[in-house]
Amino acid sequence: MSKKNLITSVLLIGTFIVLLVATFFLSEKIPFHFDANGEAGWYASKYFILLLTPVPYLIYHQFTHKKK
Repeated sequence: MSKKNLITSVLLIGTFIVLLVATFFLSEKIPFHFDANGEAGWYASKYFILLLTPVPYLIYHQFTHKKK
């Protein structure tokens, strides 16, 4: 594994661990979308953020590992 892949993997795993610990302190419903008036329009479970953790890594991986 190259140093670049190791760093990104450590960041992904570290972020996941921080969010896993944070879920115990969050309320059951978290607002994710706000309208122009600043009112929450869409709520999600606190565990939904764990599903979104790998998304930035996957986007990064897609753009940095293009097949030539």
